[in-house]
Amino acid sequence: MRIFFYGACREVTGSNILVEVAGKKILLDCGIFQGSRMAEERNYSPFVFDAKSIDVVVVCHAHLDHTGRLPKLVKDGFRGKIYATAPTAQLTELVLDDSEKLMREESQRDNHPPLYGPAEIETTMELFTTIPYDEGVEISPGIKITLKNAGHILGSSVLILETEGKTLVYTSDLGNAPSELLSPPERIEKADFVISETTYGGRVHEDITKRHAKLNSIINSTISENGVLMIPTFAIERTQELLHDIEHFCTIANCTIPTFYLDSPLAEKVTRVFQKYPEYLNPRLNLAHDNDIFGLSRLRITSTVDASKQIDDAPNPKIIIAGSGMMNGGRILYHLQNYIGDANSTLLIVSYQSGGTLGRRLIDGEKVIKIFGKKYNVAANVVAIGSYSAHADAPQLLRWLSTISGVKKIFLVHGEGDQALAFGESVKEKMGVDVIIPQQGEMYEL
Repeated sequence: MRIFFYGACREVTGSNILVEVAGKKILLDCGIFQGSRMAEERNYSPFVFDAKSIDVVVVCHAHLDHTGRLPKLVKDGFRGKIYATAPTAQLTELVLDDSEKLMREESQRDNHPPLYGPAEIETTMELFTTIPYDEGVEISPGIKITLKNAGHILGSSVLILETEGKTLVYTSDLGNAPSELLSPPERIEKADFVISETTYGGRVHEDITKRHAKLNSIINSTISENGVLMIPTFAIERTQELLHDIEHFCTIANCTIPTFYLDSPLAEKVTRVFQKYPEYLNPRLNLAHDNDIFGLSRLRITSTVDASKQIDDAPNPKIIIAGSGMMNGGRILYHLQNYIGDANSTLLIVSYQSGGTLGRRLIDGEKVIKIFGKKYNVAANVVAIGSYSAHADAPQLLRWLSTISGVKKIFLVHGEGDQALAFGESVKEKMGVDVIIPQQGEMYEL
């Protein structure tokens, strides 16, 4: 068995791992690179491998940094099977369609061809074969895969690959527990080798039980200041967690709440997918008693650009939930233009912010920012709630890994250098296991 690391190496983007075993080439995730100025060039660069030679792709969840180059793979000749859970397949189609529209606009503006088009997305979706959790599938003679609940986003999976008497486990992204919407990541009994994410490998999240109180305080402050609360979010999971929490606030506040808007057509569609797959949600949710756990009946959804623009004409106070989560595009930028200079308004960050993104610069305290080439002074309050993260923190990752017996080697990916290094030290101290932090393009023979 040989493993090639082609993405998310000492960074949190572009997940892409190639496993060669038993005469087959199996790709684990095929994500787009995001955040840095070099991202576009990296995405347009040819794959290091021949796309036609790939036999199988396993997609562990639908986030763009794990799925965004699938249509490029197809464009370059891939025609094998893509395995994923049913929610992952459906969410991937929504994510790719949304991304393609944005890339097409960028390509027209910057005068270069798009990375791929609708035809490649259509072909990509035709290659999907959906499988449920816990059902082993022989993808080739002597090669079996099993998907386990990762607790990260709806339908997210931990991959178990068994072949030639070896077991390889790939976390993709592991969820932050407890989650109100999802069950915690499923434990794995044994493995020879593990590829683990380390997004928060050197950090401990805020106490998740205090999340409601902190969000409620921020909403109440917005009301008292007659301001605007802007919440940039990812369309998948983070938005649904927020909607669930705001519905909780609205219930206990007897609806004495400012008008709140969901200004993300993608997030609206994703929320409908959540409603379609209740079996993938936390069983503790009493869906039989309340099937509007996201408060859609109270929510103002702005599907069109004109409806989005009208939000700014509405009186304060108000809450605007809009994409994108790292503020590197999307409708949130238009609202930032109007309110980032207002000292009575608040920007609430609930998502991971990659280095180089506008979101990271704002968290780091930048006081003058550029939006669409124009400078704006930052006067609004910039606050963050870390417990909304969909990623396990260092203690959770370590506890999860420590329950796997027989591990000989752990590869650490999907974490910036400092996070991966810090977590690697913890793993060696706690588990006494050989730890490797691969660099881009490295190969290891197991």
